[in-house]
Amino acid sequence: MECKEVQKNIHSFIDDQLDSKESLAFIEHIKKCPNCKEELSIEFLVVTGLQRLDDAEAFDLQRELEDKIKTNEENALRRKKMSRIGFWLLIFIAVIAGYYVSMLFYM
Repeated sequence: MECKEVQKNIHSFIDDQLDSKESLAFIEHIKKCPNCKEELSIEFLVVTGLQRLDDAEAFDLQRELEDKIKTNEENALRRKKMSRIGFWLLIFIAVIAGYYVSMLFYM
């Protein structure tokens, strides 16, 4: 993912609107690009900070951003893994079904 695309997707990331593949590409870029990570930090601080002003509670937005990145990455990897498992399960079921259908024709 290029810087321009990452910066375009910052709000989608903050709002949890990226799919697994986009999330992983976004996070991978953020980990390597200090400029984009700083842009994400600023946007997160502004958006989340403004929402929290009414709460009048103490909060650590930088830690929350780090937690959000980590959680988002873990969730995206989990969804990717489940997608692979589902694919192989579907293949397995298709092979078994094909076997039983072929047995019907050869009997």
